[in-house]
Amino acid sequence: MIKKPTSEIVDGLRLIDIGMVLFIEIHFANGKKLQSRSSLIGYQINRFILIEFPTKDFSEAYQHMLANAEIVVRAMTNSDFKDIIAFKSSILSVVNQPVRMLSLSVPKSITKKKIREQQRVNIEQNVFLMHNDNKISAKMLDFSATGCFVTLAPKALSIMQDEDVHVAISINDSLSGILTGKAVKVQHLDDEMTLGIKFSDEHPELKNTLFGHFLVSSVKK
Repeated sequence: MIKKPTSEIVDGLRLIDIGMVLFIEIHFANGKKLQSRSSLIGYQINRFILIEFPTKDFSEAYQHMLANAEIVVRAMTNSDFKDIIAFKSSILSVVNQPVRMLSLSVPKSITKKKIREQQRVNIEQNVFLMHNDNKISAKMLDFSATGCFVTLAPKALSIMQDEDVHVAISINDSLSGILTGKAVKVQHLDDEMTLGIKFSDEHPELKNTLFGHFLVSSVKK
């Protein structure tokens, strides 16, 4: 007898539109984890969920390990409240026709988080800062569509307030780029240097995509 899903699960799945970008994390039996992107193809409420085959290339060995692997799926919905949806499931099988896709089990629960008022997300992302002819590694600690906050080694960069700075971010092969901005707050501490950066109006699509990635990734199941 197939167990009927709860209304919470049904309501959660209905927030995920067909074609919506999904951020997935696959946990293999050997302890390895792999993060990639996918999109929703469809689902049958009490039987399975179909998503596109992950964008990241798998070695042949890992393709054989996909069936029964645990998978965490996260997405930012298009609802008025911009819900973050997250659930843990397992891969039932790899489907090859009419296109390659993964068949997932229906999750036992779905986490929803409303982020309408949230504009900044806490992260830990390695980046490069470029100022004049210098390129310095730094760690980004928060991000929003309007700016970010980074830390770097003491006196690693000679920069004054309102000077131009570029932030190079690389998440994966399909999500990377350089954002331009100005230094709005520079602090030199004994053990680190901190820098607040206000982004320019350039590259709005990249900023929104990065914000969605960081926001969804910050939601832990």
